[in-house]
Amino acid sequence: MDFYEVIKNRRSYRFYSTKMPTDDQIERIIDAARLAPTWANRQGMEYVVVKNTKLVKDVWEAIGQENKFVDAPIFIVGIIPESKSGVNNSGEKYYPVDFGICFEHLILAATAEHLATCWIGYFNEAKIKEILEIPQKYRILGLTPLGYSLKPKGQVKDRVPLESILHFDKF
Repeated sequence: MDFYEVIKNRRSYRFYSTKMPTDDQIERIIDAARLAPTWANRQGMEYVVVKNTKLVKDVWEAIGQENKFVDAPIFIVGIIPESKSGVNNSGEKYYPVDFGICFEHLILAATAEHLATCWIGYFNEAKIKEILEIPQKYRILGLTPLGYSLKPKGQVKDRVPLESILHFDKF
């Protein structure tokens, strides 16, 4: 799948089969995320790939979305310490941007592997840290199930027209 096809096919999936992605697929996906640019090349992102059935269930419960992601065989939890990023000239901490760049690389790589994901931003961070024994210095800004979708969706539709968001030279 070429890059623009990956972009068009990247969707959020909420219903999964129990079929497990291969370790080779998982490693390629994490490697793609590893290659993402970060603040001053600090490379602060780390990933917890949750495959253990009990831990997957515990993470699912910490997400708290009863009817979604039920049979996902894997969750990938992105973690980053604030100290492994920077602060811009407006005083904004940059670690959420580093997280976003790396995590979107991960999700696009999963799409290229014909795997389903859903960037989840609503979850109990403290509970997931406890379940996965993640040190307090790390922040979890998102996680995703990883697997095969039960309900294929096709390409992205219903987006605002390009001409309504594209401005050359000035607004």
